[in-house]
Amino acid sequence: MATDQEVQIDSPSEQLMWPQDKEIEIHNDGLWMVLFSTLVAVFGSLEFGSCVGYSAPTQFGIMKDLGLSLYKYSIFGSILNIGAMVGASTSGPIADFLGRKGSVNLLG
Repeated sequence: MATDQEVQIDSPSEQLMWPQDKEIEIHNDGLWMVLFSTLVAVFGSLEFGSCVGYSAPTQFGIMKDLGLSLYKYSIFGSILNIGAMVGASTSGPIADFLGRKGSVNLLG
C-alpha cells in the first residue's frame, strides 16, 4: 500500500502530467472510511439475506411457535419488503436534498 512517498517520473509523457517543481505525496487519510463503508454495505446485504433466508424455510415452525395464522405470517414476511421499498424510495431524495454526507449522518 502506498504511504507518504515521492513519485518517480520515468518517461517524458509522465513529465507533462506531473508538476516539475513540487513533490507529490500520496496520503491514506480516507482509507478507513472506504473500509468502513464497504463493511456497512456488506453487512447490510448480509442482514437482508439472513432475514429472508431465516423466515422462508422455517415458515411453519415460526407459525407454530408464535401461534400465527398464514395471514399473520404473510404480514410478518412482508414487513421486510415494505421497509426495503420505503428505504429505497426515500434515500435518493434525501441524498439529493442533504448531500451524501448529510444523509449518512441523518440515517446512519
